[in-house]
Amino acid sequence: MLVVQHPATAIPMMSPSPLVERSSFDIQVIRPYFGAVMVRIRGALDEDSAAELGSVLSTWAHRRFPTLVLDLSEVDFLDSAGLSVLADIHVRTVRESTTLRIVTGDNRVVRRALAGSGLDHALNLSPLPSGWERATEIPN
Repeated sequence: MLVVQHPATAIPMMSPSPLVERSSFDIQVIRPYFGAVMVRIRGALDEDSAAELGSVLSTWAHRRFPTLVLDLSEVDFLDSAGLSVLADIHVRTVRESTTLRIVTGDNRVVRRALAGSGLDHALNLSPLPSGWERATEIPN
């Protein structure tokens, strides 16, 4: 049965909340010592940026570094497309016997998304390894 309320008694519709402004997406590739590479991601890791991240990760993954560190501590939005890229790189690193570390810092957005998807149990979440803070960016 359909019930239609008279407009005077209807619950007013809230206007859609304004979109949360996200910072622009940025990727830095950092190699502080031979054999390891860090990819630092800033901004929204979503449908719009997931392909770019996937491309960067594929570029560096084929070089077969023994350790790949993804720094997600400055990601301010993470959706299913971003989680899918993380899952894909996890599968690839397992297949190629590469150590993958995910750095989240105190980032609740990332931790919540990883926990909600179950990836927090599959991925190696870790604090920032010592020495990485002295790293320099590798030019593209």
